[in-house]
Amino acid sequence: MRPSKYLVKLQTAAIKRVQRLKRSLSLSSHPSNAPEICLANTTIEALNTWNNFSRSFYLSCTLNPRAVNGNRITTTVVTANFNDAIGCATLLSKPNITPNPYGIWDRRYEPTWHDSNIFLRVCRHIGCSNIDNIVDGLSGGQTFFSDLSTFRNFYAHRNQQTANKAMNKSLRYSISATLRPSEALRSFPINETSTLLEKWLDEIEFTIKYLCYE
Repeated sequence: MRPSKYLVKLQTAAIKRVQRLKRSLSLSSHPSNAPEICLANTTIEALNTWNNFSRSFYLSCTLNPRAVNGNRITTTVVTANFNDAIGCATLLSKPNITPNPYGIWDRRYEPTWHDSNIFLRVCRHIGCSNIDNIVDGLSGGQTFFSDLSTFRNFYAHRNQQTANKAMNKSLRYSISATLRPSEALRSFPINETSTLLEKWLDEIEFTIKYLCYE
């Protein structure tokens, strides 16, 4: 998934990744029966996909790209290249960070791209002309913004603390907090016909399409 002067290319690459994750769940006969390793991999890759899309979308905006509907996106802050654009975003939240002796910004210090508030802040900072569309796209009530990373952290670290945090998140979906994280992801939130993990994948796909459209 790379930045592009044509957001349709970025959108297509990102959606392919999401759809591949959806297929990995469906291969288990039904997402509610998905094995532990499938849930772990899908959860981690779902957050990675959103993180990489957010970063690539921001960098694409610095290229004055065409949105899917044909509109040209511009910025009020002009950067010479992607490295400069990353530096602009990094210094916004970490003003004391400096690049290496070759002028390259260490990716470890980049913004937390999957955080929708930070993503919005960096896009607003460079004066994206499509900022209203970005605001709307991030304001649709998506719950993966706040909760997916908690479950990802459980699979990445697997300790009681991360398990408890994930289990507590389940309550907002009317899923019992006594269920282990994998059981919660296999469960159906109230008034939903998709499992919790499927719901988040649908939200990611919707958000990608919305942000790239105009």
